Amino acid sequence: MGLALFKEKRLSIRRKLTGLMPGRLIFEATKIDVDGKPVDVSANGMGIVISKEIEPGTAMTLVLKGGHEVPLTVAWGQPDFGKQDMFRYGLVTVNPSDKLEDIFVEAGCLR
Repeated sequence: MGLALFKEKRLSIRRKLTGLMPGRLIFEATKIDVDGKPVDVSANGMGIVISKEIEPGTAMTLVLKGGHEVPLTVAWGQPDFGKQDMFRYGLVTVNPSDKLEDIFVEAGCLR
């Protein structure tokens, strides 16, 4: 008998990032900057690593140059096992028409 294969839940592939953000990521409720590092991106989501614990459902906004804003929601979070006292979160776009991958590509933030 063989081993069960891992089934990927994501609908699109994730692409690695340089660690640079194409704008300011802020907490929507307080307008305070999120001090974190983006690690990967897909069409409508991205992974970030930050030192602060936050709850799923937290609203964030990616504010791009030129004033365009991309509303995001924290979909999930877990301790980042590679780094002590750090947490990894998955963010998703509120509006499916906002294509995060395209934004990161245009800003030159892909590896």
